[in-house]
Amino acid sequence: MQQAQENIVELPNEVLLKGITDLLEEGHTATLRVRGNSMRPFLEDRRDSIVLAHVTHINIGDAVLAEIAPGKYVFHRIIAIDGENVTLMGDGNIRGTESCTKADVKANALAVIRKGKEYSTEGKHWKRYSKLWMRLTPVRRWLLAIHRRLPLNWR
Repeated sequence: MQQAQENIVELPNEVLLKGITDLLEEGHTATLRVRGNSMRPFLEDRRDSIVLAHVTHINIGDAVLAEIAPGKYVFHRIIAIDGENVTLMGDGNIRGTESCTKADVKANALAVIRKGKEYSTEGKHWKRYSKLWMRLTPVRRWLLAIHRRLPLNWR
């Protein structure tokens, strides 16, 4: 029996994500493989995926896809909302934030797929993790340093 091959197409983010946000606005969902380390330790580059839907509302703690500059997108967590202004920070970032407006938040994460297992962002595990990780911001530097030293199969 022959295994099905996975077709992988890589496009520049400004092309891919603009097309995806257009589809999300039409009511579709999209599953994307994570690229980058800004959402470590729980989402690993090229291993894990996110399931996105068009944004209907945002709250502090939500993991969202946002356009922080024309054609520049990030998948980060909302850490503050002040009127129309939104402040974002990746879980794997130890300092530094990005800003955008509410209109620049293009998608909410419906679920994350970590090591092949899907976790709803509305589920108790994700919500518990989100609250705890946001409170651990002052000690992230040390936690992430330990995480980087773990063998890949432990992450």
